[in-house]
Amino acid sequence: MPRFARETTVGLAELFTRDVQYTATDTGTGQSQTWTVVDGLTPSWDSGAYQGGMAVPGAWRCALLLSDLLGSVPWHAYRQRAGRPAERLEPTPSFLDQPAPPDARVTTISSLALDLIWHGNAITLIATRNREGWPTSYLPVSAEDVHVKRVEEWDGISLPVGTIAYGVGSRWYPAQDVVHVKGPCKPGALRGMGVLENHLNTTLGLASEQSRQAKASTGSGVPTGVLKVEDTPDDPLEQGEADEIQATWMRAQSTRKVAVLNGRTSFEALAWNPTDAQLLESRKFSLHEVALVFGLDPSWLGVSGDSMTYANIEQKSTDLVKFSLAGHLARFEQTLSLHMPRGTWAEARLDAILRGDTLTRYQAHEVGIRAGFLTPDEVRELENRPPLTDRQRRQLAPPAAAGTHDGTDTEDDAA
Repeated sequence: MPRFARETTVGLAELFTRDVQYTATDTGTGQSQTWTVVDGLTPSWDSGAYQGGMAVPGAWRCALLLSDLLGSVPWHAYRQRAGRPAERLEPTPSFLDQPAPPDARVTTISSLALDLIWHGNAITLIATRNREGWPTSYLPVSAEDVHVKRVEEWDGISLPVGTIAYGVGSRWYPAQDVVHVKGPCKPGALRGMGVLENHLNTTLGLASEQSRQAKASTGSGVPTGVLKVEDTPDDPLEQGEADEIQATWMRAQSTRKVAVLNGRTSFEALAWNPTDAQLLESRKFSLHEVALVFGLDPSWLGVSGDSMTYANIEQKSTDLVKFSLAGHLARFEQTLSLHMPRGTWAEARLDAILRGDTLTRYQAHEVGIRAGFLTPDEVRELENRPPLTDRQRRQLAPPAAAGTHDGTDTEDDAA
């Protein structure tokens, strides 16, 4: 792969803090032109794991709920040929089953999902291909370490002008060597937008500040109050003396020592309501907003009026898939499908998430068999059971049909 001709390595994290204007000069004609980079850059992001967002308990819960669900669902490949029904490929291609060995699928997909949620982009480099040239594995890279741009004539990048290039480390990769799951974006944008870009300094910042204030009001061990010192005309209280009295009081209280007061000094404590001390109402509202930022019903964070009961948990699971996971799943499915042969596509199997209780499933199976769009063997496959043997089929057959049996046994019977 070609190396940089005249640009140094620029990852997204560096791009967020560099000058957003640059000028290029044509060495042949001497003409110059200035560009301003304004597409989705936020130069004031903090540092840390996902810029500190994961330190907010509600954000941690939201991010893990979505990413772990995305990583835990099985992925399958399907193929449809002319005039034939769609068929599932067996075994599942390694590109979907274990895309980044030695890591398990859940590790790889959930980490990419975290990048998609927080940064708005999940990016991998295709590592290996089969004889036909189709990907068999890929290497995930952190979105903030990738620079994406459209190649210009003066870039010095050995890729066709006008194509999209991805800078990782000291190399530029063409789009066909990169799997880029892009989050919400403006038409034609090269990168998606994530939670950090839009909510770090507002909703997430507020939640973090409220936690800090609650900790400060209850965690220091120093009761809030007024330290009064009697001031007389003969012995006025100087500012320096007042500061020393306050400092001495704070040191004694913070180390749980007994305070000694003279006749001129008294302490009046200001009582804190425990609910007010923890800022509970405002923090509940903040938690509600955090859930909305991640596209989740606030009840998943315990701040909604509806409680999680056996009667409504199945419906909530369905709503979770429809209204929270659907967009992320569609982006993964369609992006992965673009790197598979024509007529083949990737699909996440959501049965594990939408799986109802035993009675509900069996009632649904019964309806499907009676209506004729499910067979007993298809139902058994859904329940992870093997197909019926010949003996089992005879046992389940109507009495009249069972009476016509000639008495011979098959290999299944002998087994």
